[in-house]
Amino acid sequence: MAAAATPLPSPLVARTVEVDDPGPLLALLHRDTDAVAWVHHGDGLVGWGRAASLSVDGPDRFDRAHRWWREVTRHSVTRDEVHVPGSGLVAFGSFAFADDGRGSSLVVPEVVVGRRDGRSWVTVVGTSI
Repeated sequence: MAAAATPLPSPLVARTVEVDDPGPLLALLHRDTDAVAWVHHGDGLVGWGRAASLSVDGPDRFDRAHRWWREVTRHSVTRDEVHVPGSGLVAFGSFAFADDGRGSSLVVPEVVVGRRDGRSWVTVVGTSI
């Protein structure tokens, strides 16, 4: 099955800076945005917008997603002033359990807000930052 990806500008630029605690991460999301989240006990990541994305199906979906992500990161520039897991360029993934399942995808949000171990940050992704 074919993979559908948004065209990648070359390169993506991700800029991460530390910020004051933004409060509850999920409260930052709006219903009318293309939002993604991974939050556990108040720490985690929330994001919105779509700087790049990939949709894959079939038994080789993980391999194709891995190759795509490797290409994205190889051609991107990351300026990360925080240097903790989850800061910098990130993608959110969702994968079907079954090989014939549909809807597996990776999304690189345009904006990510994160918190980990008392530190908070914002990452903005675009073609020039």
